[in-house]
Amino acid sequence: MLLLLVIIPALCALLVAVSGDKHESWRNFFCLLPCAANFVIVILIGQMVFGGQELVTTLVWASPFAIEFAANYFAVYMGLLINFLWLLTMIYSFGYMVHEHAKTRYYTALMLALASTMGIIFSSNLVTFFIFFEGLTFSVYPLVIHEETEEAYQSGNKYSVYLICGGTMVLFGTIAVYALTGGTRFVPGGIPALKECSENILLLLFIMFTAGFGFKAALLGLHSWLPDAMIAPTPVSAVLHAVAVVNVGLYGFYKIIYTIFGVELYQQMGFGTYLAIAASATIIVAAVVALRQNEIKRMLAFSTVNQLSYVLLGITSFQFIGMLGAMLHIVFHSFMKITLFYAAGTIITQSGNKYIGNMAGLAKKMPMTMLAFTVASIGIIGLPPVAGWVSKWYIMQGFLQNLSTAHIIFALVFILSSIIELGYFTPPIYLAYFGDKEGHVKPAKFGTEAPWTMLVPMLITAFVALIFGVWGSIPHMLAKPALLELLGTVVK
Repeated sequence: MLLLLVIIPALCALLVAVSGDKHESWRNFFCLLPCAANFVIVILIGQMVFGGQELVTTLVWASPFAIEFAANYFAVYMGLLINFLWLLTMIYSFGYMVHEHAKTRYYTALMLALASTMGIIFSSNLVTFFIFFEGLTFSVYPLVIHEETEEAYQSGNKYSVYLICGGTMVLFGTIAVYALTGGTRFVPGGIPALKECSENILLLLFIMFTAGFGFKAALLGLHSWLPDAMIAPTPVSAVLHAVAVVNVGLYGFYKIIYTIFGVELYQQMGFGTYLAIAASATIIVAAVVALRQNEIKRMLAFSTVNQLSYVLLGITSFQFIGMLGAMLHIVFHSFMKITLFYAAGTIITQSGNKYIGNMAGLAKKMPMTMLAFTVASIGIIGLPPVAGWVSKWYIMQGFLQNLSTAHIIFALVFILSSIIELGYFTPPIYLAYFGDKEGHVKPAKFGTEAPWTMLVPMLITAFVALIFGVWGSIPHMLAKPALLELLGTVVK
């Protein structure tokens, strides 16, 4: 079953390539099949994991390295999120890509990206993680350059350089971990042998892995590929920002902090403080830059940079409530941000407009799209009743439980950032509902609502974000045992 999570989408990528645009119905079937099948398989795996079974599968053994997969609470948590959103994104793509070119290449690359992502999520060691980590980088490249314009190729080159540099740092870190400990397997609570290493060696490891995963998680200074990649079709933007690429960067940080270093050693060495400072700077700077954007997808891109570091900052509270909030924010942000990108894609395809300043009167012509956009925006800002307020409140509690000067400052970062977020999400909402009445912006000419293939996924993700903000027992039920397991605590 673990192997099928990788094999099914990889095989369907081949079938999509063979089907081509001439057999559209078969191509679409082979696109939906792996997403739906993987979601069901992860549910079945989750039942076994929660039933106390240990699932490990070795694909290749070449001593001292192995390509090996394992199922645990955190992998199931992420696997359910990614496959569900991937399924919705695939349906959304059917409507969005109707008039696009190179559709076969697009869908083939999406399937390969799904296979790579599953390999990452269910990897049991750093070697397997790295192989599929790089596989994801290369499989997403054709999606970034999809438009085949000079700007698209420039963005693709920047994307490649940044993420290959990140992958190289992860490779160096993997080699170093093996040299120091004799293995690369993820160990809940951390690898014991690392505690015997010198401070300089541990600092070097921290730098390599922080840089390596910082590229995909868009830490300040390593992030600029992400806004530029917005040249890609909107479903690709959704995959980049809410489903695979950036979430994989966060997933890498989780694996390194909890299963390589271990929380105790990471905190003891002061690495948590360094990461918290970097995350705080990223949160504020990205929010300020987002405030200055007029192009809607670029504004959302910088919002993603801002939101990803909420997760990293939550981890560094090293309080259970704060770390739980960070884990919940991965899911909540994914649902809210993918809704925003779905809405942005709908606005662009139906009106030809991509600028916030031209959104006056949008709500009259596209009420459902604007409703979804508004719900998700409220959640990103952190206002009830949408899910974002829950995870933000938990993370702030993690810092407020220990009222040191540093923790108070980190808590204030959340408040300041939310105020700035209010500043850049208010204009598009205000213009859409009231701009045409004020007369300071001429009403834009908008089409009708998007086809159901685009509208339904957007409304589903908006609805889930709202439900999780009011009744969040399902994500809590999955997140708590996942966090306890990562901490090395026995889960009952």
